Amino acid sequence: MADLYAAYGSNLQHAQMRQRCPGAEAAGALLLPGWRLVLRRFARIEPDPDASCPVGLWRVAPAHLATLDRLEGTPRVYERRRLALPDGGAAWIYIERLDRPGPPVPGYVERLRQGYRDFGLDPAPLDAAIARGG
Repeated sequence: MADLYAAYGSNLQHAQMRQRCPGAEAAGALLLPGWRLVLRRFARIEPDPDASCPVGLWRVAPAHLATLDRLEGTPRVYERRRLALPDGGAAWIYIERLDRPGPPVPGYVERLRQGYRDFGLDPAPLDAAIARGG
């Protein structure tokens, strides 16, 4: 598994990723500068030079990316693209192409909170996204 995938939404949750992509391995977490977490119907990220978005990194195989493409509705709903990481590496990330207003679907925020706990992320950016609404 040579590719990294950066998750910022429900794929932060380890149980969900084990189900969706058996064999994918959690590979750490970081703050992605220049992006802001936004919560509408689902999580999305938007460019913001003054923000940083927490992401969890997964080591994935090509088959995992194919599964995620299908589940994320690529290319209609999400676009998968390579994004530079602060350490000089790169990871695949999904950028939402559709504007799907909130509120979040039932149970979604709790899945996000569990993902933040799974990766040991500070929930402040998630709380701020919830407070801003979508």
